[in-house]
Amino acid sequence: MPSHATAATCAGDAVETQHAARIAGGPLRYVACVGTLPVRNLRGEVRGKIFYTAYLVPGSKRRPLTFVWNGGPGADSRTLQFHAVGPRIFRDGALIDNPASPLGTSDLVFVDPVGTGFSRADDPEHAADFYGTNADIASVAGFVRDFRATYRRIASPLFLAGESFGTWRAAGVAERLIDTHVPVSGIALISGGIPLGDMPDRNRLRALSLVNRTATAIALNRLAPALQANRERTLAEARRWAEQVYAPALAAPDALSSANRAALIAALARFQGLDPTTIDVKTLWVSPRQFRTGLLAKEGKTLGIFDMRQTAATDLEATEGRIVLDYYRHTLGYREGSYAGIDAPASDAGNQWQYDQAPITPESLARARAGEGPPSPSQPWALHALQKAPKLRAWVATGLYDSLNSCAGNEAVVAGLPKVVAARFALRCYAGGHMMYEDSRETLRFGRDLAAFLRVGT
Repeated sequence: MPSHATAATCAGDAVETQHAARIAGGPLRYVACVGTLPVRNLRGEVRGKIFYTAYLVPGSKRRPLTFVWNGGPGADSRTLQFHAVGPRIFRDGALIDNPASPLGTSDLVFVDPVGTGFSRADDPEHAADFYGTNADIASVAGFVRDFRATYRRIASPLFLAGESFGTWRAAGVAERLIDTHVPVSGIALISGGIPLGDMPDRNRLRALSLVNRTATAIALNRLAPALQANRERTLAEARRWAEQVYAPALAAPDALSSANRAALIAALARFQGLDPTTIDVKTLWVSPRQFRTGLLAKEGKTLGIFDMRQTAATDLEATEGRIVLDYYRHTLGYREGSYAGIDAPASDAGNQWQYDQAPITPESLARARAGEGPPSPSQPWALHALQKAPKLRAWVATGLYDSLNSCAGNEAVVAGLPKVVAARFALRCYAGGHMMYEDSRETLRFGRDLAAFLRVGT
């Protein structure tokens, strides 16, 4: 139940409540602050408000401060907050204490970009001011600066954590803050790869995505018995073959003899559990969409985008939405506005989004339609931030069954970076999907790994 502190922790116009939870093995008392801060567009004009949910442990202005958001574009921060990182998470249709919440290590600020959650432009016509990659990065960077100043947290080590498209936001905001002399201690990149711009060796990354497909085929019992028998051995074999045989073939398919081409198609089908006749004999590439629709085609099933082990969506969003709204209204005492996607129409930001960070080409659009990411590539925000801030660290979390990301691909990308930069990456691969923390066997590991990252060097 909401209660009032004798000495205010939150900003004057935020709603403040006191709470306690069992986190990291013991009781932890914390303050929740829910409110809004003005947000500016690319021209520096205040055109709306960003809503935040801050969980703060009183006692030190130097405690790490982590800003957390999801992606979309057009997603609020519900998923990370209530399924992985916040002090309360969903289990069996109810909110319970999260023993692995990084709140035991760092204060947490969950951010809902304009158009999501309770965040709004001041006029519907101004919403477009924020519905683009460059505007999004600028507005969220401004919010981070304003929050730190408002809450007098300039001395706190600063971390940024984003999921999916939110990794672009985390890396882009980090570079923008560093350029304005705001030190950033770390960026956590969850299920979005590493924003480094258009990758020059796309064929190698495509080849390494085979490991995800092989793992999925094993999980669905679609491989030959010899491959099903030892999962780890099969995944290692698939990775070696992808590196040594498949990647060179994708780079120069026309150089293959007919015999070598046939052998490669047979091996590719063997590792993916596909009918060899469904593989393009010219390009030798099976797109994420083709794999998801092809593996169980005879059963009329399509694999999930976010977790390829799943073939049917679990529709808990409406039920969880009602619980989230009740949590804000009653537990946290926030009575203002309406929540997009719960008691108001869902955000339309994704449909209106301007991918203005890089040109959309016929090739990039074709890749997007085939399930290979956004319609244009990122900028090398992560690399620039790490080069500009020699103490900045990066933590990368990836799910083995995610169709959009690749554990092996991330390892290859980092291995190709300058050594002084690569040494500051911590890579984690989880036996889950895009939201790997929703796998009950990985929830605690994910939370503890993230908490450890936020603790190191602080």
